[in-house]
Amino acid sequence: MTSERLGSTVTADAAAGAPGAVTPGVADDGFEYICELDELVPNKIRRSAVGGREIGVVRTVAGVFAIGSSCPHQGGPMCDGAIKGTMEPSDRNEYVFAQEGEVVTCPWHGYEFELKTGASVGGAILGRIGVYQVDVRGTAVFCSSKRIRPQRRRAE
Repeated sequence: MTSERLGSTVTADAAAGAPGAVTPGVADDGFEYICELDELVPNKIRRSAVGGREIGVVRTVAGVFAIGSSCPHQGGPMCDGAIKGTMEPSDRNEYVFAQEGEVVTCPWHGYEFELKTGASVGGAILGRIGVYQVDVRGTAVFCSSKRIRPQRRRAE
């Protein structure tokens, strides 16, 4: 049995301390061990590598996420970006802040990307950052080396 929360999946038997639930390295399902969950400082991106690629792994109030290390705009270092929320479209003189812990900002030019999908917030640019599936098994964080493919929008 598993419980999913945004970018992360928590395995119930692993959380209950099932023997052999956590083995550092590459698991049988292709996920690679990253670190222990308590080693992830909230809202601070941790550099790591999976499948020979540099990625950033972050724990937020919204879950645990893994992103590609470079911005699609001009290659800015996304692992140095800030985790935050964003302003949503609203009426004049009204300010609506949303998506707390679900957005990463490029440190070079301030472009915002959703941690869950990699899409640019508000469609500011066409590119997206890479996102990877994260699996929290007990207290261990694992990440797939395969990027999550973006869902295509259907023409209506």
